[in-house]
Amino acid sequence: MEFKLHQALFGYDGGHQLLAASTRLPTDAKHLLAVATDSSGSAPATGFDQVYTGMPLPGTEFYALFSTWLAPEMSRPGCVWSHVLLVELADLAQLVDIGELRQFFRRPKRIEELAWREPVNFASQRITATPVSASLRADCRQFLESLYGAPESPAVLEAPDSGTYSDLVFAIWSQQWPRLRRSFRFSTGSFGDRGRSGPAFDLQVIPSGSRGAWQRGIAQKLPVTTSSPVAGPEPSRNDWLGIAINDLSTPDKQGFRTFLRTHGLDVAESRSAFARLATAYNLLVLHPISDWTGRLRSVGAIFPAQSDAIRLKESLFALREAPNVQENVDHASAMATFLLEDPEAAPYASVSVDHGGLALLLWKKNRDFVISLLARLVRRGESPPADSFAEGVAQAVDSASLRDLAENHSELVPLVIRHNPALAFEIDTWKLSGHIQTQVYETLAKLSLGQPDWARIVGAMFIAETDVSVREAVAMAGQFAMSGAFRWLDDQVVKEVLPSHVWRDALASPAVALLAQTKDLLPAQLALSAWCAPAAEVRRALSASREDVQRLADESPDAIPAPLRVSTAFLLLTIGLRESSDAATNMILRNFFTVHEALAARAHSSDSWCLLSPELPTLGWWRDWDLCERLRRAVHRSLAQCGASKRLRESAKTSDERKIARKVAESGNDDFSPEFLH
Repeated sequence: MEFKLHQALFGYDGGHQLLAASTRLPTDAKHLLAVATDSSGSAPATGFDQVYTGMPLPGTEFYALFSTWLAPEMSRPGCVWSHVLLVELADLAQLVDIGELRQFFRRPKRIEELAWREPVNFASQRITATPVSASLRADCRQFLESLYGAPESPAVLEAPDSGTYSDLVFAIWSQQWPRLRRSFRFSTGSFGDRGRSGPAFDLQVIPSGSRGAWQRGIAQKLPVTTSSPVAGPEPSRNDWLGIAINDLSTPDKQGFRTFLRTHGLDVAESRSAFARLATAYNLLVLHPISDWTGRLRSVGAIFPAQSDAIRLKESLFALREAPNVQENVDHASAMATFLLEDPEAAPYASVSVDHGGLALLLWKKNRDFVISLLARLVRRGESPPADSFAEGVAQAVDSASLRDLAENHSELVPLVIRHNPALAFEIDTWKLSGHIQTQVYETLAKLSLGQPDWARIVGAMFIAETDVSVREAVAMAGQFAMSGAFRWLDDQVVKEVLPSHVWRDALASPAVALLAQTKDLLPAQLALSAWCAPAAEVRRALSASREDVQRLADESPDAIPAPLRVSTAFLLLTIGLRESSDAATNMILRNFFTVHEALAARAHSSDSWCLLSPELPTLGWWRDWDLCERLRRAVHRSLAQCGASKRLRESAKTSDERKIARKVAESGNDDFSPEFLH
């Protein structure tokens, strides 16, 4: 992996200041580094000629890591050189072993600006961090305990020289996850508190015996290491310190650093989170708790804040493929029960759980458990987790399972419909019992559904021939009501019977509006709309000049739903009798015989007769009962006016139709006086 490091040199030139840099730094950053790279106090006689310091550089995307050397060769006492490496924060996160950067530090002998005006390029070859040497293992515990055991206080540790613990400090830094790394402030040699004029340093190594230079209460003494390492017991694997120490000795051998990098992204107060993450790692990876609920409770106790360690908490709810399907089901059941019923679930309130996947698995594999759980939730009242789970279950429910719920757990139907109103688009939903349909409608009425959704609901209700809340549903659909009703045209039910008068009356107003506003309806749509609309409104809205009326007239009768064919013939014949044009004549010729047959057999509706009758003559009270004769006279007169009388006989296809055509021709030769004709 290749990296580019910008660098800067600070030293004495009429004062400690920036001497050269490979990139432009903001004024505040230059001032901060000028102070930080200077000597922090009076240096001891020996042992601290070179120290390392690391700190974030506010206002930039850099972390400043620098090496500081005493400069006794300078004329002014206390002068130092500081070579700063500016590491981009993204690169800092990628480095496996940050101690590798120490190879690029150079102590200047004099001011040579050009030498520091170019960035440093290097390719890291490390795939694992450098292990802590056996000689430092005994000191790991005290360093880690000082740093993470008391995270609210600075860790200040004594050493005989700056080199004794440099490797350990860089090893500890390399062990950290990216967010903690980039905020970590440390020094391997402080002669005074480097954090006294700004943010506190996390870790500072100070010369032995220099505690007097530090504020009372913050120093934590680290015994000076002798030439022979202090022997100590092997750290227990059951505590966070032992886990961290073992990882420093064998970096990431058991995945500890990978765990930290994965789950340290969103923990609050990074230093204090180290011990808690290590404890969680122990419970989940090294010595996993077999009980799923126990895992959840334990991690919740470690990270009780709802916004803390979200990624770690979410990982506990990830459903994984298990060799044993029942194990996955048990896991899912435990998670659902914990989230929805356990009082210790509060730390997980902000966790994004795949309730859909959880509910789908449980609905398929453990439906009785889900129903029982939902029944308890309904009695307990609403809560965000319960709502999310109920929504997941509702999305898994289909119309068949809704029927089962309705029969055995009707109290759950409103809950399911509220979270999955699309079930109301299904025809089968409106074939449930009237009591359940009422529950469904009342639930839907409380939702913020748009008119197009209500139109789909109307379509399902229309096909199901329900009589529950018909007018109310149509009103909810508003201008889209007829588009919903048109679903009926594509269903098998159209081959059987006409909709009920309840539906006809409910759809009358939307049908009238549609006929007036839309002049390009499909033939079947026009036929249904005209059937729904009152006769007076149909007569007012439709004429032979409309293109959709002409398309309907030219359409094969078989293309019109069977229950609508007679009413459509009445419609077209009425329009034909009202006008004088070729289109009107064709409508008469194509529909006369159908209407005549319906009148003769009394196989027509009163609505169709109301539509047609104003176009028929009155024959006198002793003959008005003869509806067929009235029709024949009206047709004879209309065809005669346009010179098309012979065309009716030509259009007859059967002997019966030819007889009727002759009667039409003869109807003009009877003894009725003109005053009987209107």
